[in-house]
Amino acid sequence: MIESGHTPLRRAAAIILVVLLVFAAGCKKQPPAGEEPQPVEVNRVSSYAPEAADYLLYADAAVEGHGISDLLFGVFFEDINFAADGGLYAEMVSNRSFEFTELAAGDGLYRWTSVEYAKAEVGSDPEISLNVNNPHYLVLENGGRNKAGVSNSGFLDGMSVVEDADYRFSVYLRGLDGYEGEAYVRLCAGAAVAAVGTLNGIGPEWKKHSLTLTSAFTSHENVTLELLIPHGKVAADMVSLFPADTYKGRENGLRKDLCERLEALHPKFLRFPGGCVIEGVDENTAYSWKASVGTGPDGRPLEFEGRFGDVAARKQGVNLWTDLGATEDPYPSFMSYGLGFFEFFQLCEDLGASPVPVLNAALYCQMRGQHGEEDEEKYRQYVQDLLDLVEFARGSAASEWGKVRASLGHPEPFELKYVAIGNENERREYYDRYSDFLAAFKEAKENDPALFDGVELIYSAGPSDAFGSDQYLKAYEYAKAQLGESENALDFAGAIDQHYYQSPEWLLQHADYYDENHYSRTVSGMTDSVYGGAIPVFLGEYAGRSNTLRAALAEAAYMTGLERNGDIVRMACYAPLFASGAARHWAPDLIWFNNHTTCASVNYHAQSLFSNNTGSVLVPSTLEGAAVPQPELTGGVGVGTWYTAAVFDDVTVVDNDTGETLLKDAFSFPSFSLRWDNPNKGDFKIKKGALAHVGTGMNYADIGDAAYLGAGKDLKNYTYTVRATKTDGDEGFLIPFAVQDKDNNWFWNLGGWGNTVSCLQRMENGVKTGQILPTVTEFSVETGHTYELKVVVSGTRVCCYADGEKLIDFDTGHPAEAEAYQVVSRDGNGDLIVKLVNVTERPGVFALSLKNAALRGEALVSQLAGKSNEDENRLDEEETCTVREFTLSVDADAFNLSVPALSVTVLRFPAASAEAPGGEE
Repeated sequence: MIESGHTPLRRAAAIILVVLLVFAAGCKKQPPAGEEPQPVEVNRVSSYAPEAADYLLYADAAVEGHGISDLLFGVFFEDINFAADGGLYAEMVSNRSFEFTELAAGDGLYRWTSVEYAKAEVGSDPEISLNVNNPHYLVLENGGRNKAGVSNSGFLDGMSVVEDADYRFSVYLRGLDGYEGEAYVRLCAGAAVAAVGTLNGIGPEWKKHSLTLTSAFTSHENVTLELLIPHGKVAADMVSLFPADTYKGRENGLRKDLCERLEALHPKFLRFPGGCVIEGVDENTAYSWKASVGTGPDGRPLEFEGRFGDVAARKQGVNLWTDLGATEDPYPSFMSYGLGFFEFFQLCEDLGASPVPVLNAALYCQMRGQHGEEDEEKYRQYVQDLLDLVEFARGSAASEWGKVRASLGHPEPFELKYVAIGNENERREYYDRYSDFLAAFKEAKENDPALFDGVELIYSAGPSDAFGSDQYLKAYEYAKAQLGESENALDFAGAIDQHYYQSPEWLLQHADYYDENHYSRTVSGMTDSVYGGAIPVFLGEYAGRSNTLRAALAEAAYMTGLERNGDIVRMACYAPLFASGAARHWAPDLIWFNNHTTCASVNYHAQSLFSNNTGSVLVPSTLEGAAVPQPELTGGVGVGTWYTAAVFDDVTVVDNDTGETLLKDAFSFPSFSLRWDNPNKGDFKIKKGALAHVGTGMNYADIGDAAYLGAGKDLKNYTYTVRATKTDGDEGFLIPFAVQDKDNNWFWNLGGWGNTVSCLQRMENGVKTGQILPTVTEFSVETGHTYELKVVVSGTRVCCYADGEKLIDFDTGHPAEAEAYQVVSRDGNGDLIVKLVNVTERPGVFALSLKNAALRGEALVSQLAGKSNEDENRLDEEETCTVREFTLSVDADAFNLSVPALSVTVLRFPAASAEAPGGEE
């Protein structure tokens, strides 16, 4: 028996074991020549045999790594794809308050039709209106002898009713022209009547009437709600129908089936309500959290019938995702605000999730070219909204905004740890505004620490990843500039919000994205954070761009990296969350729905495996034999500029091994047009024995004005030298290498971004990266100085020199693409959790050596697997890719495990099986 602890013997034993595992990785068992490989029996545990395995996983259960965030995996709600009204919000009546505008087909009578020739129109007399936030109402007149009125067809694919289910109906009615009497309610499916009810006591003043309807049958098509009168004239408003069986049985509640999908994920947080909807394109389309709980024209809480926050007193908003140029949109996106900030906080509490609200940063959608609020009074109100939100969530029931929460039935405070300022905002316009919010927040915290202590702000890094946008770097640089060298980064922001939607291939290649050797924990002096340096990451939106199994597996592979780096990645959530099957704005999505059922995407099930099996402490581990070798850098070279005039001379490419000159051009005669590819017709000319870019203009915004020599040739392992002199302009030089064509190449940018940096960039299939962060250094190109530039390409590595100084040493083969991915951790109960992702189309055998785990008993297994990368779950069909759970008997710390092709497998070894580190060898 070896004692636990870091003894020399123990270290030597560990080293020997690792060496043996690495050796075994190169000695995988191969079938004899001419024989077909034997099929692997999946989900089978066998004796430890590294030589028979495809992959070797090693971990020492006695070694604990860093902590993993207790909020790591959550969900993100945005009112996109009709996710709120007609979706999560259980209201069945569309346009219940007759506030739809000319954007909608039918204007204020959108989704309403007359029954039995009744006359129906929308009124707006302020003397009659229900309240200032609900100025429009239905005027219903029946001049005939039979019952007549209006019917509502519901949202999108219509209403749905279930046999014996109860539905809560309510409406505000007011008799006009002296009408007093009754009204009638019917639930119908075509000509069949599912339920009826009578409303008595209609008089000259507004009165809310309610009743319960019980459906006599089930129907998912052609269901309508009818409101009828026997004669006369009546005003109606807030016509509402809810299933009685909402989530947690709440009135003004949420769809139970959709919430149960969320509940099954056990999300640790909920980010809401967006997304672009919080920004809008102007103040009229920006999401207002205060409007979502009912405010008057003065911006203060609006009291209606002795209550604050009533849904009948919430002013309707216009959703940014609607077609704002339409006048007859069949599917307009309005916001009733029935699902408002109170309901979001209540949902978080019901789910046991931490709320992460997002507020407008006094900026309208920058991604749509919009600018910020310029009016000083309105601007300051956006800042005040932050402070008032904290009071709404955490203030006493006697405070101005706390009383709204209390009036809605929650006198005790809600939990609130984070508030995000802005969504996908960037550039100096955002940074300065964020600083205003931060200053106001800090001042409020000093004045009322009991209210504000424990709340942190989240800062936006824009709409792309660190490799895809220089704005990411600028966001960090601005944060650094606002802090003194000794200040804690968390004083500036509790997290930095990153968003990126990438291909499955990108996710597979960047599963190491946040690893310490790749993503800096210490950014320019910000070293005092409890997370080791930089501001913690909030990955607020990400997805693999499809709902196929391929994307779900890629996301799972990426999540192994998120969990492995759970010290710096504080929170992460897939986006978007919900989508209607009848109409949508965006795909892919996590959960699909129609009027009666839901469908969990394959991505959902991959997310569930991680969110339900997240560790609290990392157990460091290694995986051998899975890496996919990256191709060597091959191709030609080039020269180029960006709004700069320059002269280039003495282009030479030499083979690193033989010293042979592969390419050469001294421009001593007019050879340029014959030998060089100038795809964008940049203004290059041979002048005085050199190649000159004679102007400071530019013809092509992606690659600059660039010309290539030897493009597409199989050139590799070479040294490229060129002499370059800037003669005029704003920036410096672009030095392409590994050029296949204009859409596929790497290039060194010297003097980019206003002549401030040196860095690498890449063109891949016509898409250009921003600054590749590990290659960025400060650099300015001097006009008139001739630079001796050298690029050394060797395999996947590139080194760049200017006047003999090495500025870049970067391995382009860093992508972590592999056949399999893994992460090992322990949870708070002491369970050992192993996650394995097999992205190949063949079963795989893992040789697991879990030293000191003391495994004796059953492993609890949760597994997602499919037959094809193109597998996907479809709405109204049985889900083909779901999580299967079973147990496996394990009686040793080292064993072989076979897993299916295209699968995610989670092994959970209960703490009882791994009681204490340091078991027998």
